[in-house]
Amino acid sequence: MKIILRRRGLGMTSCREIANQTKNDVVAVRNDQGIPTNLDLCIRWGCTSVVNTENVLNTARAIHQVNDKTGFRRVLETSNEGLAPKTWFSIQDWQRDAESYPNVIIRPHRHAQGRNLLFVNKDNSIHIRKLHRFARKHPNYYIGEFINKVAEFRVFVVSGKAVAVAEKTPENPEAIAWNVAKGGRFDNVNWDNWNLKAVDYAIKAFNMTDLDFGGVDVMVDKDNNAFILEINSAPSLTSPYRQQCMAKAFDYIIDNGKDKLSVIQKSKNYRDFIHPAILKK
Repeated sequence: MKIILRRRGLGMTSCREIANQTKNDVVAVRNDQGIPTNLDLCIRWGCTSVVNTENVLNTARAIHQVNDKTGFRRVLETSNEGLAPKTWFSIQDWQRDAESYPNVIIRPHRHAQGRNLLFVNKDNSIHIRKLHRFARKHPNYYIGEFINKVAEFRVFVVSGKAVAVAEKTPENPEAIAWNVAKGGRFDNVNWDNWNLKAVDYAIKAFNMTDLDFGGVDVMVDKDNNAFILEINSAPSLTSPYRQQCMAKAFDYIIDNGKDKLSVIQKSKNYRDFIHPAILKK
């Protein structure tokens, strides 16, 4: 038996519709409604419950790896790839650089849907007091350089290649967090309109994890500089097209194995980044 395993309140529609579109009889299961024991494959949708198989997509360890947003920012910061905004892990470290980076964002190690986010300017005393209160409340935090973004994408990656790209259209473009939960939406981006720098950075960040699939959030500034925000181990898939893409990629893994696929560096063609299951008719 092959299942997509989710927890209550997470990915009900995404998991059901992906399972319905696979060709390998995959079933969507909620972890508190009884996990089958006769498993051939478990696709973990952000769920780390114990399962009776070692054949899994997204191990519990990999999910914990990206769910710890502070820990994953450390991975990106120490990689010397320049994939993420400049990041600090203490107020004191940021204050030493504050003349060059006066505007920053502080977030706790676990966050979702644009919540628990504070914008800080070094010259605003009210901001600084709020910064210290935030840090006391959330001791495992990170501080990131504020990027004046003009676009934000979610790149859906499976086995190291992109299966779909969606652009975030916010309800309020002036908001710091462009979040669907706060009134925005995801719009599918056609292959030949993919921002290849964003896709390239998303795949590089993904390959620093142990994930088999995920949704990588990337923002872009006016000069087309790309910056990784985070990786979601249970990315929302409300679009039938993106559900179909993920189902095709899962079928590909079932048929061919889950080894990561290589990409051509510095490519200028979406075909070098796209997952083979999506090109297959």
